[in-house]
Amino acid sequence: MNEVAFPQHTPMMQQYLRIKSQYPEILLFYRMGDFYELFFDDARRAASLLDITLTARGQSAGQPIPMAGVPFHSVETYLARLVRKGESVAICEQLGDPAKSKGPLERQIVRVITPGTVTDEALLDERQETLAAAAARDGERFGLAWLDLAAGRFTVLQSLGRNALAAELERLKPAELLVSEGALGDELARTGTALRTRPPWHFELASASRLLTDQLGTLDLKGFGVDELPLAICAAGALLQYVRDTQKSALPHIRSLHVEERTDTLILDAATRRNLELDASLAGNSDATLFALIDACVTAMGSRQLRRWLNRPLTDQAVLRARYQALGALIDRRRFDEVREQLHGIGDVERILARVALRSARPRDLTQLRASLGSLPALRCGLAAIDSPLVLQVRDRIHEHRDVVELLSAAIASEPSAFVRDGDVIAAGYDAELDELRRIATHTDEFLLELERRERERTGIAGLKLGYNRVQGFFIEIARKDAERVPKDYIRRQTVKSAERFITQELKGFEDKVLSARDRALAREKELARWRSSTRWPLSPSVPARCSGRAPSLSPSRAWSSRQGATRLSSAFPSRLSCPTICASRRGAACSSSPAPTWAENRPTCARRR
Repeated sequence: MNEVAFPQHTPMMQQYLRIKSQYPEILLFYRMGDFYELFFDDARRAASLLDITLTARGQSAGQPIPMAGVPFHSVETYLARLVRKGESVAICEQLGDPAKSKGPLERQIVRVITPGTVTDEALLDERQETLAAAAARDGERFGLAWLDLAAGRFTVLQSLGRNALAAELERLKPAELLVSEGALGDELARTGTALRTRPPWHFELASASRLLTDQLGTLDLKGFGVDELPLAICAAGALLQYVRDTQKSALPHIRSLHVEERTDTLILDAATRRNLELDASLAGNSDATLFALIDACVTAMGSRQLRRWLNRPLTDQAVLRARYQALGALIDRRRFDEVREQLHGIGDVERILARVALRSARPRDLTQLRASLGSLPALRCGLAAIDSPLVLQVRDRIHEHRDVVELLSAAIASEPSAFVRDGDVIAAGYDAELDELRRIATHTDEFLLELERRERERTGIAGLKLGYNRVQGFFIEIARKDAERVPKDYIRRQTVKSAERFITQELKGFEDKVLSARDRALAREKELARWRSSTRWPLSPSVPARCSGRAPSLSPSRAWSSRQGATRLSSAFPSRLSCPTICASRRGAACSSSPAPTWAENRPTCARRR
């Protein structure tokens, strides 16, 4: 569709309507200067949802245009409110330069924010995953795929039975669930999850397999153990296509696909999960849950891992005994206190690395990453003193990534601005061109005094002086009686009553720099930030996908059972819980995730095995 389709509208509204026609069902934030504007029905909806003023400005096709807007610098506040209400938003940015553009600026959709695909810190609950899921069904068989885009964790499952599907959805609580058009059943409609219908061909096995192998960089899917799970592949392919469509960018942090089996865990149906109030209360009180009772994890990653483990209790006795032996070693002489202290320096590494991979990381994400990686040597040291094979295994998988710490220390200021657009993000000494622009912008007088001194010495004219006005810019002023003594490289700029004004190439170059030094410095910072984000870092962006769930995970978030009087952890089915908390990635990037030991209290009335 092009502008010709809307001949009765102004050029700008033609552009808006053309872009809006691509996203008819969701809100369009259309960037105009310092605001994101909404028009027509979007404006009415946004005014109601956000409690902002609905106005009318100008006319198009002879009718007043309903309009509402939000400031671009505080847009995240409004986006968070919309996402919590289940709304999706298409972000349309200005791409052209207003000073050079004729007619409407070029604009395009740069991303689509949906409840299940948010990655910005302000839009996420730090202690709970935000998942997007897809379900593919064939009779009683189903395949389920879910993705935590903010961490890069991509998981699939294939099983049998409508009750099993309902139980898994109750466990995962995805923010969005994708289903094929025409495949929406009553049981899915009753889950309370925001349902999105997708074209049937997005669930085709061949196209899904091609999409997944392309994303994962493999020839086939055998290495991930999903080659004999066709419905899981279909669901994963549809989900990946949806995420690509919304992000409008590559997804380099999604490099693995994990398979879950229902037979590996204690099976709880949907009703049992709700009644047990593991992490959600029937009354809607988040504090009245088992998770709230035992969650004192130092890190947000730890809390999310604890929630995952609590909702998926394992039944493997060997794994459980190894974890409890590690907990016993940590609780002995309260060794966990030192580990907890070291974990305080570690931020939300997996989400930061995901934003780095998606090129949406902010300066303070990088300072937090720098501080987190800087805490790893002390963490390794603390873990080395604990007599537990599992804890030592975790320690061995923690690498210090000194090269990344050195890079971040050299490139990022100690206290950078919140946004690159505000400047003062790149550290002094990292880039010579940027340092010069900053020096010019902040030390103009010093440069002019130094240049004036040098020119007096070079010419021998004691009365030479530098000046500036808005019309002529910078100039060298010399009394008319000394005008014949000027060097040949002086270029006459202006004649005034008693003096001649000149300029040199050096002064002209300085003038060009100083008049735009601030803008040029900001542009240089943005260029450096783009270059750094596109550089392959020694710390792989796929770390978050491996982190927190796949490696052995232990460390005390709190000596919960010790505080309750428990002194032994010899049983694999204790009546009390202890909360573990550290996770190391399989290839060495440490993330302080805090998985909890499996809740395996033997309750035949509410838990059953298949």
